[in-house]
Amino acid sequence: MTQPTQTRKNPQPTPTGKATRPTPAVDAMPFRRPNYLLLGAGAILLLIGYSLLLVPAHFVDAKEFSPALYIAPVVIMGGFGTLLYAILKR
Repeated sequence: MTQPTQTRKNPQPTPTGKATRPTPAVDAMPFRRPNYLLLGAGAILLLIGYSLLLVPAHFVDAKEFSPALYIAPVVIMGGFGTLLYAILKR
């Protein structure tokens, strides 16, 4: 359950004597712009990686090169790593 954003009760007057608007006591956004960009990049990498798994229409043989066998797992792990970094970055 989320808590409502609290505001200061008594706004501080400015040097001109006018009161300012109440400011939120807690940041409304949990992440900043670079975090959201990294989250988007991670989601795109995951979509690319999972779509690479769908490329071969036949049985994947280890003797021949297949994007589903060699490229897709690396791209998917990169996507998860990017998402984790975006969440933990301050």
